[in-house]
Amino acid sequence: MALTRRCFLAVGSSSILVAATAGCGHVGPKTAGASSAYNELFSVQRKGAKGQILVLMPATPQTKEVWTGLSDELGKSYDLTAVEVATKSDVDIVRTALERHRPVAIVLMNNPTVAAYAEYQRSCPPNTQFPAAVIVMTSFLDGQPNVIQNGTGIAYEIPLITVVTNLRKVLATPMHRIGVVRRAQLRTFVERQAKLAAHEKIQVEQEEVGPSPNPSELKRALRLVRQRSDALWVLNDDHLLSPRLIVEAWLPGVTERPWIPTIVGAAPLVLPGESFGTFAVLPDHTALGVQAASLLFDLADEDWKIEPGARIALPVSTTTTLDLPQVKERFTLRDGALSQVDKILK
Repeated sequence: MALTRRCFLAVGSSSILVAATAGCGHVGPKTAGASSAYNELFSVQRKGAKGQILVLMPATPQTKEVWTGLSDELGKSYDLTAVEVATKSDVDIVRTALERHRPVAIVLMNNPTVAAYAEYQRSCPPNTQFPAAVIVMTSFLDGQPNVIQNGTGIAYEIPLITVVTNLRKVLATPMHRIGVVRRAQLRTFVERQAKLAAHEKIQVEQEEVGPSPNPSELKRALRLVRQRSDALWVLNDDHLLSPRLIVEAWLPGVTERPWIPTIVGAAPLVLPGESFGTFAVLPDHTALGVQAASLLFDLADEDWKIEPGARIALPVSTTTTLDLPQVKERFTLRDGALSQVDKILK
């Protein structure tokens, strides 16, 4: 049975929002201004280890999957300790973890963790030498590699050209114009994606909203961009994915006729019965951990040196999710299309 919108606001939207910003947003009940207690989540220790790698992360199912891939690879050569960082205010936890473990390198998972570490760096004396840091599960990392000193990482967003290519294999619906609603802060990111997508004759239609739009502004932008698009692309922007905006703007907006597929960047936004996302492509989280481990091994070979402006890597492995009831109601599947999808929701 489909959730009512009232129930969705009370029950469904909170879990969706956590996962929609799987690596990006605030996780858990703590407020942004509340500091957490020091808590070591996991530890892998071995004799003859080459050094200590510190992992700063929230405790979510997605980050634990990344930890699994990371620790399986790195645990053969290094000691690893995962310390919980739940909010951007956990600067003291970052400081304590660094002083206690003296790591040769750090892994940072999600936006609040990166923000806490960046604030820690700002609090340190000038000319402080920081260990190499690898950032994962952080939104819109591509294009801002200098968010921290001595850092690099792996983007969380899958390139639009990859997403549309995957969806074209599944749906017979023509897809030449992809619509997106964005804030001004993400203009550069979207235009960089549009330039890449143009190689596959994909045109990106954009509507801009303010920094903190209300439901009416977002609904209007959705209506305008959908009128000239073959599919809608939803960014993993937590400023546009609040519970109120999901219920009062996104849900009514994406269900207006004529129907077009909605592409999302988080599997839980594909929710049968609510008709939000049609199709999701996102990194395989365990593989993301393996990829981060490989990056750390490469950095070790370079004596842990990261060149300023180092290129941000793209995820090497992805998973796809499809809302089958929505597709059957509104669109046409290609022959053998379901064999192209990793997770089919019925």
